[in-house]
Amino acid sequence: MSKRISLVESLKRDQEEIDPVVEQNFLKFGKAAPPPEATAEPQAAEPARAEKQPEAAPIEPEPVRRPRPSKVAPVGLIPVTVRLRPEIAGALKRASLERQLAGEELYTQQDIVEQALEPWLRDEGYLA
Repeated sequence: MSKRISLVESLKRDQEEIDPVVEQNFLKFGKAAPPPEATAEPQAAEPARAEKQPEAAPIEPEPVRRPRPSKVAPVGLIPVTVRLRPEIAGALKRASLERQLAGEELYTQQDIVEQALEPWLRDEGYLA
């Protein structure tokens, strides 16, 4: 019968050793191999640049890609969870569905709750 070992020990044993150069290239450039301009010897390239261009512009990093905001949750909305009495929750849902069927512009439960809360928060001094 074989000896039982922990999951962590098993994973450590199965991992291969990662080359530190490959690891650094991946962390710095997002790839295992650096881009061609990064592989050139900096000492050999600098004197040639100094002769051709005395003030070389620094290489700008690639712009960071920002994810597009989801159409489901627009930027700036924060999820809030509340518990409502069954009659209020039912009335809110009914109002939402009836407004949607009537073709009203603001018909979602979120729109109705925002429309109701905003004046109260202003009157109480919580909104400017």
